[in-house]
Amino acid sequence: MSLCHPEQGNVSCGACCGLFNLKLTTSEYKSLLLDRTTEFKKTVNFEVRHSFPIYRKERETKETHIPKKDDMTYNCPFLGYVDDTKQRIGCMIHPIFTGDPKSQNFSFYGTSICQAYDCKTKESALADLWESLFVEIAKDSVEYSFLSADHIFTYAVEKFFSHSLLNVEDMFHSYRLELVSLFRMRLDTSHQKNFTSFEINYDAFLTLESVELYLTSELGFEFEEWKKEFERVRKEKPE
Repeated sequence: MSLCHPEQGNVSCGACCGLFNLKLTTSEYKSLLLDRTTEFKKTVNFEVRHSFPIYRKERETKETHIPKKDDMTYNCPFLGYVDDTKQRIGCMIHPIFTGDPKSQNFSFYGTSICQAYDCKTKESALADLWESLFVEIAKDSVEYSFLSADHIFTYAVEKFFSHSLLNVEDMFHSYRLELVSLFRMRLDTSHQKNFTSFEINYDAFLTLESVELYLTSELGFEFEEWKKEFERVRKEKPE
C-alpha cells in the first residue's frame, strides 16, 4: 500500500488518470466513476480480450460531451471504483485485478507508463505524514485525490514552515489543527484546478515572501486570516 491506496481509511487517489481535467462538480465526478464502474462490470470479461477496447471506445464516446480544462490531457475511462463499497478509486484493469501484467496496454498510456509513474507527493520524504493528514481530512476519494495530487501547494506549505524556522516534520504534530484548517480551505478552490500531479513547479520558494505570495494567490484573503491565527497559536507554544 502507498499514498495512492493508503492502508487506513476508505479513500484512494486517481488524479494521475486525468479525472480532474473534466469540468465537473464533486458529485458529478462520483456519478461518472460509478457509471464507468457499472458499465465496466457489464462489458469487460477478463478472459475476452476484445471486450477491453470495446468498453474503452464506448466510454470515450459517451464522455466526449464533458467539457475539458485542457484538450491535451487524456481522461482514462478505466479509472473507476475498485472496491465493493464503491469508495476507493483506481485502475480497473490493473494487473492485481486482471492477473495479466500487461493488461494496462489497453489504456491510452500503456503498461510501461502507468506502472512506472510515481507522483511528486508520493516521492516526498514526508509522504507517510502527508498520507495520514489527507486521510484525516478527506471525506471521499475525490477529495483525497485533490489533496494528494496538489504537490506544488503541499511543497509550498513545507517551505512556509521551513522558512518560518520551524521543524517541518513537527508541523504534523504541534500544528496539525492549523494544517487541517489550511488544507480544508484549499479544498474550496481545488475544483478550479486540473490536478494530474504532472504539474511542474517553476518556483523553488527560496524565501518566505515567495511562499506567502504563492499561498495568497491560491487562497486569497483567507490565507492572511489563517496566517494571523497561525502566528497567534505559535506565540502560545512553549519554546
